[in-house]
Amino acid sequence: MNFKNFSFKKYVNDTLDDLHFTNPTSIQEKVIPLIKKHKNVIALAHTGTGKTHSFLLPILNNIDFEQPNKVQALIIVPTRELAKQIFENVKPFIKHEPRISVGLYIGGEDIKKDQEALNKKQPTIAIGTPTRLNELYSMDALKLTSANYVVVDECDMIFDLGFIEEVDFILHKMKKDLVLSFFSATINSPLQHYLKKYIKNSYFVDDSQSKPSTSNVKHILIDTKNKELELTLANIVKSINPFLVLIFVNNKNDVSKIVHILRKQGVDHVGEMHADLQPRTRTSMLKRIKNNEFKYVVATDVAARGVDIEGVTHVISINLPRDLSYYIHRSGRTGRNKLHGISYILDNIENKAQIQQLEQLGINFAIAKFNDGQLTEITPKTKKKKPVDVDNESQQVLNKYKNVKIKPGYKKKRKAELDQIKKKKRRKHIQESIDKIKKDKYKKRREVLFDE
Repeated sequence: MNFKNFSFKKYVNDTLDDLHFTNPTSIQEKVIPLIKKHKNVIALAHTGTGKTHSFLLPILNNIDFEQPNKVQALIIVPTRELAKQIFENVKPFIKHEPRISVGLYIGGEDIKKDQEALNKKQPTIAIGTPTRLNELYSMDALKLTSANYVVVDECDMIFDLGFIEEVDFILHKMKKDLVLSFFSATINSPLQHYLKKYIKNSYFVDDSQSKPSTSNVKHILIDTKNKELELTLANIVKSINPFLVLIFVNNKNDVSKIVHILRKQGVDHVGEMHADLQPRTRTSMLKRIKNNEFKYVVATDVAARGVDIEGVTHVISINLPRDLSYYIHRSGRTGRNKLHGISYILDNIENKAQIQQLEQLGINFAIAKFNDGQLTEITPKTKKKKPVDVDNESQQVLNKYKNVKIKPGYKKKRKAELDQIKKKKRRKHIQESIDKIKKDKYKKRREVLFDE
């Protein structure tokens, strides 16, 4: 299928040509026609599957240019970084259609400047985080209730971060004939209960089985033998030659610990991404990361999820997240844009069960260990099956069913005949054992008589 099949307006197609977008991804193929026809959507899709353009393209196509200075679409996201990313994705379309205006509303920015700009003009598309959108609405600055389309992206993360009440407040202010879309990587029970309020007349799109564009990521378990973390990281630093490594930890307190270990290994410039960073520091850090100032960046899942960073060659999971879907997001930071990437997991006694769960989800792991401080991929030893001795009678039965026309029930018949042979052999073995016992007893009795 080609993007031309969607019958987009000329400016949308022209921008897609500029971006060298030719064929839609699986999620785009499923979602675009629905939103384009004003249908409500609840979509389950992983990072890296192209879901952002699956909602942006139909919304951009359906903008009514007869209604200037009015918010026509509202996109709600959990983090500033993701909001900025979607904002950047909209900007190329303005080149071919300057009547489109897009507003970015996130925490850490001067709210008075936002208010002044909104008093002059409302954006066609408003993108923002829940708290800032609520603040601007309460100030009567952002007239978001005029929107025809609302997208709630990464709504599982919105739920995890405790923003769901703020999103709920916004949705209750919107008009009834709204086109509403929810996008999420996972839908757990609490989120499912929440979505039931909005699930009426909605199309559910499950694209969770589709492989992200990062299918060229190699997943490797590092056999640490439960050695000290400092020694393990030291060996990794010596063994790999990365362009950019993202090291993931489960909580922000561990970030400084890993940064300290890396600096002891001579890694002077280490980036950090976690929730405790001030807004300006986070913005500056992300800019420095994208400017290739670091080889190593230590991050938490919340801070790095949804952030698109070019050139990540390696991902290292110090420990695995409780919600294993976050591992998909972690590994999805590398192997992008047809490049190859490696995702390492430090394999230890604590995460064996989680690794088995990931294997059940279809992730194939290679195994590596340290030899003289160097990381080496190994081939797991497989136990050789001992050859099974088959007696002549059983072999005759197997041959009987080998090169003949297969008939219904032949397996049952063959098994029954083999079982019969086994029973006969078992009876014969028992009889031989009994005869031997009798013979031994008789022999002992004779020896006693002759001794007397």
